[in-house]
Amino acid sequence: YWCGMGVEEVDGSPQPVPTTTWLQRMAPGAAAVIAIGTCATWGGIPAAYGNPTGSKGVMDFLGKDYRSALGLPVVNVPGCSPVGDNFTETIAAVLLFLNGFGPLPEFDDLGRPAWLFNQTVHQRCVRAGFYEEGTFAKEYGDPECLVEIGCWGPVVQCNITSRGAINHVGGCMNTGGICIGCTMPGFPDRFAPFYKRPPGTIVSSSAARAVGSFVRPLRRMTMDFQNREPRWDHEKTVPSGWGNVAGPNPLEKGIHYFYEKLQFAGSTEPGGMESEGNGNGRAAVGAGSNGASRAREGTPR
Repeated sequence: YWCGMGVEEVDGSPQPVPTTTWLQRMAPGAAAVIAIGTCATWGGIPAAYGNPTGSKGVMDFLGKDYRSALGLPVVNVPGCSPVGDNFTETIAAVLLFLNGFGPLPEFDDLGRPAWLFNQTVHQRCVRAGFYEEGTFAKEYGDPECLVEIGCWGPVVQCNITSRGAINHVGGCMNTGGICIGCTMPGFPDRFAPFYKRPPGTIVSSSAARAVGSFVRPLRRMTMDFQNREPRWDHEKTVPSGWGNVAGPNPLEKGIHYFYEKLQFAGSTEPGGMESEGNGNGRAAVGAGSNGASRAREGTPR
């Protein structure tokens, strides 16, 4: 009644053929049944609380014991809307197997292609580095991690942040949107209300913020050092016409001294700069009677 394709005679009158009827007729003889999209896989929005249709996913409808004519349970490629490349890639992998040209692809316990859904949105997210350093968006449009304004990415299995929505372009977090869990069986009810901070972030983001308050200054200090040519430290000037680049203060120099000791422990540190007359700025390395030695003159410290 709620969804059908085609018409057939029933008791002398034309009636629409429900989708469930087509499934009952065709699934037993199908080489494989592949559900695409969250509505087909888990029921999705039509199956949300309060909906009168009784909607359910294909796997729920056919049951746990269903096997295709060639022995496969239902394959699920969720998403609302699903990433097209995920669907075509799954189709290709299944067809190669069914025709004897490849092994059975790996699927997880819910029938999802494991190689596509084995990681979370957060693990692939372009904003994950902000989370690690404990910096979070306060409103939409901010560039930082979105978990504190409603993103469920850390617990949602989906690859849209790395694959993109269409032709490897776009994707929710890539374009500033939060993850609302649309690939998951619990969508939408278990992710409601949308745009509200998930309770788990009270612990995780607080921990990230505490660690980040220590890590961020150290990384900034190292970045400032790595943003300097060794020559500039030796000459005590940065020849940039774009601004006045300050040198490291004594505390930063001291910290970086020990940082370099750890960095080059067990390995050879690049030598000092060649004289200005050589003009190529490469490290000068020489060999003496006691083995390899480095020309230290002019080495920045």
